[in-house]
Amino acid sequence: MRSLIRYLSTPLWHRQHRWRRAIWRTMSRVGLNGLHILPINRQWVEIHRRIMPLRGLDKSLADLRIVQISDLHYSPLVRRRYLLQLVGWINDLAADVVVVTGDLITGGYRFVDGVADILSRIRASRGVVCVLGNHDYGVYGPRWRAEGRRRADRLAGELRRSGIVVLRNEQWTVAGTGGRGALRIVGLDDESSGNLDAETAFAAVSEDMPVVCLNHNPASCLRLMRYPWQWMLCGHTHGRQVATTALGRRLYGHRWRHFTHGYYQLNGRHLYVNRGLSYGRRALEWCRPEITFFRTAVA
Repeated sequence: MRSLIRYLSTPLWHRQHRWRRAIWRTMSRVGLNGLHILPINRQWVEIHRRIMPLRGLDKSLADLRIVQISDLHYSPLVRRRYLLQLVGWINDLAADVVVVTGDLITGGYRFVDGVADILSRIRASRGVVCVLGNHDYGVYGPRWRAEGRRRADRLAGELRRSGIVVLRNEQWTVAGTGGRGALRIVGLDDESSGNLDAETAFAAVSEDMPVVCLNHNPASCLRLMRYPWQWMLCGHTHGRQVATTALGRRLYGHRWRHFTHGYYQLNGRHLYVNRGLSYGRRALEWCRPEITFFRTAVA
């Protein structure tokens, strides 16, 4: 029994990959795709590193370390112990700014305090910045907007009390020492809840400003091209395509995702879709949980 406990609590992915993958696939077939409460090996979480060139950036802000995480889905399935394990690895990166692109919780109010406590443990010299996703409003959508807003307001309030910046169609600035070219972070509210307001979010933002936009769902990326962002950081997809079968494409063609994971260049703009951290549907190699590490550069 002690040997079994030691084996489960000290995961070596190359030894456990096959049976853990079998567990995930079995759970997916019965609708429990997030059920995986065992410790996870660090090698299974991809830390993707990328340069982030920005036009007009103050030279003093070059080499700024920005870490993106997304889709924690703190819930009965995604456990506190697992997320705290990831927070430790995030802190090892010594970020200046950590951005969280939505879907912090899945479930009711009882997870609000817990996720705020978890995120408050992230160390970033300039700050931790969050936007909200569809699950942060619950499963209501625009039809039940009032209840969704109450849930989101409670979450945002608790995050702010924990020292975290929450942007809901708002801006946050990282100033440099040169006096010009401060990094502007624009955070959009969730689109599926009916609360995304790009006009308000981008008020007084001009084309010559270095702007990073945080937007939970990349599906709205093309519609937002008329606003002056240089980089857009998203989540939501978990790296997965939907409606992949012939029948699925026929019945749910509108759900086809143009942007699923990784980097995309769009008419001189830069889009990055983070695969998220929660462990549902992670059997495929390209759906591994992800922490993205950017270093800014003057373009």
